[in-house]
Amino acid sequence: MKLKKGVKLFLCVVAVIGILAGCTIVFNWYRIDIKLAGDKEVVSEFGEEYVDEGAKVRKVAVLFPLFGREYEYKIDNGVDVNNIGKYEYKYYADFNGKHYEAVRNVEIKDTVGPVITLVSDPDGYTLPNHSYEEEGFSAIDKHDGDVTDKVVRTDNGDNIVYQVTDSFGNSTEVVRTVVFDDRNAPVITFDDYNFVQLGTSFANEYKAIDDADGDVTDKVQVEGTVDVNTAGEYTLKYSVSDAYGNKAEMERVVKVFDYDPDKVIFMTFDDGPGPYTDRLLDILAKYNIKVTFFVTHVYSNYEDCIKREYEEGHAIGVHSYTHNYATVYQSPEAYWDDFNKMNDVIERQTGHRVKIFRFPGGSSNTVSFNYCDGIMSTLAAQSKSKGLTYFDWNVESGDAGRTTDPDEVVENLKNGVYWHSVSVALSHDSLEYTVDGIEEFFKWALENGYTFMTLDENSPTAHHGIAN
Repeated sequence: MKLKKGVKLFLCVVAVIGILAGCTIVFNWYRIDIKLAGDKEVVSEFGEEYVDEGAKVRKVAVLFPLFGREYEYKIDNGVDVNNIGKYEYKYYADFNGKHYEAVRNVEIKDTVGPVITLVSDPDGYTLPNHSYEEEGFSAIDKHDGDVTDKVVRTDNGDNIVYQVTDSFGNSTEVVRTVVFDDRNAPVITFDDYNFVQLGTSFANEYKAIDDADGDVTDKVQVEGTVDVNTAGEYTLKYSVSDAYGNKAEMERVVKVFDYDPDKVIFMTFDDGPGPYTDRLLDILAKYNIKVTFFVTHVYSNYEDCIKREYEEGHAIGVHSYTHNYATVYQSPEAYWDDFNKMNDVIERQTGHRVKIFRFPGGSSNTVSFNYCDGIMSTLAAQSKSKGLTYFDWNVESGDAGRTTDPDEVVENLKNGVYWHSVSVALSHDSLEYTVDGIEEFFKWALENGYTFMTLDENSPTAHHGIAN
């Protein structure tokens, strides 16, 4: 049978291919083909995991490269993501004594700016007309680490701009929006003294302070009055609003009480004025209490306090110019010389001389025995002839030797006045711990219906027995 020309050609080609394929198998005419996926030159971010795009590795016939199969390969990962630089990522295989490889060039760069974190209170805000108080911030860069100290902060009033650049020129900017608001009502305050003696005066003193508007006392509305001439309880209502509509309301109950003749206290203070007298006077003014001061010139720098005592309605009496027992009790003449010097000081400060006084150590003192026999009896008699009245005491605070504890001073006074209808109480404004505690005694006495009065020539003298 005679074959056509085309068929002969096809059979020849097949024969040739068969011969070549056989030779390839016999003579192992193969090679390794490695093709990278993606680009050969890549850039990866510093500090981030590098994931290569991979490669296709095949064993192919030299004469028939379109035919092949996957071949086992190895990887040489020389990329260090924690160091800036250029690295090689290799795929390689060995076959028939030959080495095949494909290399991807990887450059590690820092292209991301630092991360700025703002500390913010979710309920935080800034008062109107106030400057924003920084809550805090930080800046961390993957390469440079903590760069908080490099942050440039710009206060634009209604926003704060934070900007920072790392060592590779990567910049980050964050803007904080400042929230201006006023959510708090003003705070109304007044003295906790709510007891007024019948027929005296009541100073309706109060304050209102707003965190944004400041002092708004002049905007306070007060409902109710206190009739100091009628005993009873009176309710005062206070209200005030700030510029943002926040309103504060408070109530105060003031009790006007009648005079109880079985609860009278003549409070006296000796040995001042001194460094604590002004503070005591502030306390007395707060509670509208009047007392008696038996004054000295021991703390001469505080002489002006006598004027304040007098002008604020307190009684003034002589105690001693020197308060030196060896001086005042040396003789009757020495005593009256000391007395007159102190009365001169009082007149200089008040414009008046006084006729009430208290002996240093009291009329019953025994220290005078050391200087002049019988002097106390003589001085008592002479004072009467001079038209002067001396006062001792029937209640002691114990602050002149028994205690230095403010709480104990208060307890001593409480216990003392409890046993007397009319108390002449001794304490000292020259002692800090006495002034520290005395307010608590005043509050207790007023709340329990006691009335404070000042001494004059006709008041109870609470005389002791004269021992010399």
